Amino acid sequence: MELYIKAIKYFLIGSIITTLPFLFFVASKKYTSGYKHADVLIQAGHEGRNHGYTGAESKYGKEMDWNRDVANEAARILEAAGVSVIRTGAKMPIAKVKLALSIHFDGSKKPCRSGASIGYGKAMHKTLADKWKSIYSKVYPFDWMEDNFTDNLSGYYGYKYVFSQKGFLVLELGEITCKQEALWLRYRLKKIGRLIAYFIAQELGVEGVEMPTIN
Repeated sequence: MELYIKAIKYFLIGSIITTLPFLFFVASKKYTSGYKHADVLIQAGHEGRNHGYTGAESKYGKEMDWNRDVANEAARILEAAGVSVIRTGAKMPIAKVKLALSIHFDGSKKPCRSGASIGYGKAMHKTLADKWKSIYSKVYPFDWMEDNFTDNLSGYYGYKYVFSQKGFLVLELGEITCKQEALWLRYRLKKIGRLIAYFIAQELGVEGVEMPTIN
């Protein structure tokens, strides 16, 4: 009997130890909200923040606005094709999806020192990142930075809240502080959103989403 009681005690202690981190994780409300399930999660980086790090900006535009415009267009196209989308801002939900993307634009204190890049938290997601780079490189005429070239890319806070089947990528779509690049980007935001929708549709095997012409 004593052995039986000890076994139950160890089981309960083990359950509490393994459950506490998850409960703490779910209870955190600083960057998360609820639990959601869908085909795709699309985040507009920095959206909803009015203090702290609200994203890069220049006289050519504000990153938060550009992120929103691109994310909204990608979500609109995908939803029209029957894809369920979690469209979120800086406050990340705890979510389970097939694929997740966070939309961003980079900035540099010394203009024209950056460019497009990709971030991911797991090495296995490099294949997905390479597919996006292959598609975007066909239309994006500027320089690329190395994958995960900053800690904010490799250690992005959103990774730990989203359980993705195919991967979670942070897409830095170009430098907002470089005049030539910013002007090219500014007039193509919706088309870039459509290109992202096309990329996602290809990964999910969804028909009816055409690759846009971007020149």
